[in-house]
Amino acid sequence: MIAALAAVGSGTTATAAPVEEMAARGPDTVSEGCGYLGWGKYRHCDGGTGSTVMVDVEDILGNLFRYCVGPGTTNLQPVIRWRVIGAWWNGGVGCIPGYYGTA
Repeated sequence: MIAALAAVGSGTTATAAPVEEMAARGPDTVSEGCGYLGWGKYRHCDGGTGSTVMVDVEDILGNLFRYCVGPGTTNLQPVIRWRVIGAWWNGGVGCIPGYYGTA
C-alpha cells in the first residue's frame, strides 16, 4: 500500500497488489528465499504453477543424490545418510516428488 502511495505521489502509476500479495504469504516465506536454505532444506519457488523440479543434493562426503521437490520447503536430510551441505536445481522438471538415488 505504501509503494502505491509513493508511486502516485511521484506521478507514475502502480498497483498495491504485489505488496498485499507479499503480506498474505507471511514473514517466513518472504524472508526465506529460494534454493538451498542450509540445514538440509531446499525451497522450490514455483510462482503458483505447482511444478516439480529435480535437484542434485551433495552430502558432506561429496556424494551426489537426486531428489525431486514440489513447491515450498522440503527437508532433504532424513533421506540422505550423511549431512547435506548443498542442493541445486539440475534442470529437470515434471518429476514425481521424492528421493531418486545417487546421481
